Amino acid sequence: MKEIVLTIPDNLYNYLTFLEKSKFIKSKEEALTTALEFYRRLAMHDWLPYTYRMGGGRVILMDTTMISDLFHGLSNQKILNAAKATAFKRKLTNPFFKDVDFSDPQNWSIVLRELEIMGWGRFSRVKNEIKIESCPLPTPYLRGYFEGMFGFKFEKHPSKIKGVNVFIATKKESMEF
Repeated sequence: MKEIVLTIPDNLYNYLTFLEKSKFIKSKEEALTTALEFYRRLAMHDWLPYTYRMGGGRVILMDTTMISDLFHGLSNQKILNAAKATAFKRKLTNPFFKDVDFSDPQNWSIVLRELEIMGWGRFSRVKNEIKIESCPLPTPYLRGYFEGMFGFKFEKHPSKIKGVNVFIATKKESMEF
């Protein structure tokens, strides 16, 4: 680990102090380290006005209502198939995924962390179960993305908590689109 001394404007320092006192962050150092991780992961060094990039792709910020409208006209099967194809392409084009075996559930956290960084919601995994909180995407898309990315068949487990989805990996799946 290396140490760096940083001078920041008073308003940012006050903001970090507020976050720390409110227990939104553990420490100012942790917040700055996390911010730099986001900066690197989102390739913000490559952002230009009106053009936000992430790796070889573009980042588009959309209201959740717009996302809902986009998916509204598609059947669940078309959404599932589109998600599987997206996951397959993502595995091929994301440099962070190179040489990672996603059929091993121990490696799923790499993908789940990326989805959190991209604003898909909060993800947690226990064994073969993935819990998703506050995700604006429809469940067929999530299921298809997980199946395409991890190579397992997933079933949605009922949840009594609004805004929480649980998927359980049941068996290895042959890749079909």
